[in-house]
Amino acid sequence: MSLPSRQQLNRGLVAILAVGCLLAGAWLSLTGEPGDNNHFLGGSFVRSGLLLGAFWLGMPTRGRAAAWANVSPWVTLGVIAAVILLIRRPQILIPIIGAFGFLLYVMPIMTRLLGAERPNPPKH
Repeated sequence: MSLPSRQQLNRGLVAILAVGCLLAGAWLSLTGEPGDNNHFLGGSFVRSGLLLGAFWLGMPTRGRAAAWANVSPWVTLGVIAAVILLIRRPQILIPIIGAFGFLLYVMPIMTRLLGAERPNPPKH
């Protein structure tokens, strides 16, 4: 019988803490009185539990490296810049949603229509 590695042990501990925070948050939110601080504390525990759950998903396992192991620094900077942009100017989501809608719905229709009319290129 082999002992679990430190990473596996930490992954289990993070999972236990996440479930504990979520359960504590639910219990505090459901048992609080209307003027009580329990709702505030319950919300804090739920947010902490969700964050720990996200960390747990990203941690390495036996067969898989950490979720962030192969992410380049440029992608990280791009995501941070995008989050800052969305926080400071949330109205930028309107053209982004329009662009995704165009790419998901209009482009496949256009490629089917144009692809049917296009002759086959000559083979050399």
